[in-house]
Amino acid sequence: MPSGEMAGRSAPVLDVRDLQVFFPTDDGVVRAVDGVTFTVAAGETLAIVGESGSGKSVTGMTIMRLVERGGARIAGGHVRLARAGAEPIDLTALPERAMNRVRGGDVAMVFQDPMSSLNPVFPIGDQIGESLRIHRGLSRGAARQAAIELLAQMGIADPAKRVDAYPHQLSGGMRQRVMMAIALACDPVLLIADEPTTALDVTVQAQIVQLLRDLQRARDMAMIFITHDLHLVGDIADRVAVMYAGQVVEEGPVAEVLQRPAHPYTRALLSCIPRGGSGRATRMQPIPGSMPSALHPPVGCRFQSRCPYAQERCSEAPIALDPVDVGRAARCVRWREILQ
Repeated sequence: MPSGEMAGRSAPVLDVRDLQVFFPTDDGVVRAVDGVTFTVAAGETLAIVGESGSGKSVTGMTIMRLVERGGARIAGGHVRLARAGAEPIDLTALPERAMNRVRGGDVAMVFQDPMSSLNPVFPIGDQIGESLRIHRGLSRGAARQAAIELLAQMGIADPAKRVDAYPHQLSGGMRQRVMMAIALACDPVLLIADEPTTALDVTVQAQIVQLLRDLQRARDMAMIFITHDLHLVGDIADRVAVMYAGQVVEEGPVAEVLQRPAHPYTRALLSCIPRGGSGRATRMQPIPGSMPSALHPPVGCRFQSRCPYAQERCSEAPIALDPVDVGRAARCVRWREILQ
């Protein structure tokens, strides 16, 4: 089980407040992330879930300050990172040179497609060792030995031999383990895992999730696990933030949100999962309609056009993220009725 009880008593490692990320286009401004707020503590895993286009990956890339390379603009809010023995820093305000010292050191990211993230012309040992040479100042020989040890920690057999392999010589699961070794090389205080099991089969997926969970516990590391797969959330996360159309629509402890969702969108996502029962699997219930345009989002609830609970008041004004309980909130005017 995730270590949520212990993590919940820790001070936040990451504090994201009212984050806004906009992409200028010829047709107007795309509000990809629009007022997102959450925290993550040491030893805690926050899962961010939602459909494609909900803003979850953009949120992760913004924490790493990589979205600006794609033309995005951080239009508001802050992303504060706490480090041992140092004052918290606002990552959104750091110059690029200072952010380069944080990126790959204090904060690291595992991407969903290791084949496109790994450089095909360099051995994996060189790619793992690069961050150790940059951030820790290790010699090439010391970095190679550290890479071998990291590969062993990732469960890769015969690491002394594999350290000289090229990405194309490894399976998908092994390449993802290499990506994890690169991310964890400098012992970050925060790891962002962006759909790290998407391209893997179910057996390898379970192995990667278990490995991530074990490594996070051993290092007392804060982790953000980004996924569209609710099957994984209960296995790895302490808390979950459900995103829709650039906003967090529900947030809280995993067990509470998955067992008694307070937002219609969370309920709809759970209905999309086929479930077994009485020897037969129930049919999936797809969500009708499509996500609203990020160029012209609705004034009120962004889920209103697809919501079976929608009323006239849902379209009249922006809906706030309303406290449901301690550590739990929902962006819905009818959450009390839904929970009855």
